[in-house]
Amino acid sequence: MPVAHARWVAETLCTKCCEYCLAIDVTDADKLLTFEDARAIIRPADEGLQMRVEGKNLVVFCGIRMLLQGQLAAVTTVHAQALEWQAAGDVPFKVGGTTP
Repeated sequence: MPVAHARWVAETLCTKCCEYCLAIDVTDADKLLTFEDARAIIRPADEGLQMRVEGKNLVVFCGIRMLLQGQLAAVTTVHAQALEWQAAGDVPFKVGGTTP
């Protein structure tokens, strides 16, 4: 998703989500948010932010995704058309790695 000041937005998202997480780990610019039954990876990129959410089930997945979207809306202006979630399937999104 296109967003200005992606690194600052990623840091602020982590700060706002920390009370809901079990842990937040940082590898290079990537932030790994660990929840009880899910995890999210937030990666600043040149063109904005990339996020991946993995959940134990659909309810948990949707809950974490809604949490991130809500906190993102509180941090910066993101147009609904610019926010695009895609199914990742088995595509790797390695923390600290490059985008596939």
